[in-house]
Amino acid sequence: MDYALFRAINNLAGRWPLLDAFMRLMVNDYFVPTSMALILVVMWFWGRSESERAHYQRIAILAALSLITANIILKGCNLIYFRPRPFDAHEVHLLFYKPWDSSFPSNPATVGFSISVAVILQDVAWGIPLLVLAVLFGFARIFCGVHYPLDVLAGALLGSLVAFGFVKFSRRLEGLIQFIRRTLKKFYLA
Repeated sequence: MDYALFRAINNLAGRWPLLDAFMRLMVNDYFVPTSMALILVVMWFWGRSESERAHYQRIAILAALSLITANIILKGCNLIYFRPRPFDAHEVHLLFYKPWDSSFPSNPATVGFSISVAVILQDVAWGIPLLVLAVLFGFARIFCGVHYPLDVLAGALLGSLVAFGFVKFSRRLEGLIQFIRRTLKKFYLA
């Protein structure tokens, strides 16, 4: 079923030049992560009052902690289990370079969902654009031939679970969050 769904999505590649160009932009290793980072930077400085800025900075810190933790878990998964990429096992419409690391779970999906879910659970208005970017990032990886759907789903689940955990237990991390804010304030960054 995983391969059948991959084939159905990947067979759309190469049919419409505009769609291919958009998916090449979305699959890029830099566009979506940089866009997400810029949204978090804007969020960091957002707010008219100190309490509003503190609220948004808290969200950004939890998103960053979620991202770091999800990536550590992901790297552990990659060391334990290696899954070949679709282009290693099948003929695909490849619209991206050939990554060499494990296909499972998807690094981009883990990154996108760890950030977007951490934000959307605390602020829907800021979280929706991030979630849209995360979904497009994951879908583009299938469309462009570098991930199976199960890889993206596993990455999305990993990132989401880690983000959910950080948000759910954020009160226990209040000391760390305040330490990070105080440290950054010393450098006029908060």
